[in-house]
Amino acid sequence: MERAIEALKAGRPVLIYDGDHREAEADFVVRADAVGPGLVRWLRQNAGGLLCFVTTEEVGRALGLEFLSEYYRRLGLAALPRYGDEPAFMGYVNHKKTRTGVRDSDKALTIRELARVVAIALRDPDGARKTFMDEFYGPGHVPILGARIGRRWGHTELSTLLAKAAGLPPALAIVEVLGPSVDAMPYGEVEELAKSLGVPLLRGEELKALA
Repeated sequence: MERAIEALKAGRPVLIYDGDHREAEADFVVRADAVGPGLVRWLRQNAGGLLCFVTTEEVGRALGLEFLSEYYRRLGLAALPRYGDEPAFMGYVNHKKTRTGVRDSDKALTIRELARVVAIALRDPDGARKTFMDEFYGPGHVPILGARIGRRWGHTELSTLLAKAAGLPPALAIVEVLGPSVDAMPYGEVEELAKSLGVPLLRGEELKALA
C-alpha cells in the first residue's frame, strides 16, 4: 500500500485487481493530472483496455452529468452486467482543443483538463460546471466514470479510495489490462507483469478496508 501511494503521488501507474468474484480484472491507475501523450501510449501498449477518467458521483452530478444507466433505463435498455454492479459511466467527452479526440495527445489533453475541472469543482461547483460546459463537448472519446463508494466496489471506487489515501483529488485515469488471449489477463500473469514493470499491485480487499 505504501509503495502504491507513493507511486500514485509521483504520477506513476499502480495496478489494482478487483477480485476473483467480481470482474477478475486488473486496471492500471494513474493520477489524471500526470497523464501526457507518452503515458497514454504506454498504457495502450501495456494494458489495451478502455482508457477512462474517474471522479466521484458527486463531482459528476455537480458538472450536470447523470449515470448513463439512468438514461438507458428511461429508454428501457438498462440491464446489470454479469458481475452485478450498475455501470459507472456518466458520459463521454473530448476537450474542445482536441483534433479528433482519439489520438494519444488528444486523450491526454482531455484527461488533464478534466482533472483541472475536478480541482475547480472541489471549491466552486458552479464554476466547474460552467468551465466543463464551455470547454468540453460530447459525445467524445474519454468516458467519465463516477465512483459510488460503499455502494459499488469496482475499479472506479477502488482507485478513488487509493487517491483519498494518498491525499489526492478524485481525478484519475484507469484502463483494463488485457492479456494476449481474447480474455482478461489472469491474476498470476498480472503479478508477473507488475514485477516486470516495477509497478505496485493491490487487491480490491486491501482498498475496501480503507472505506
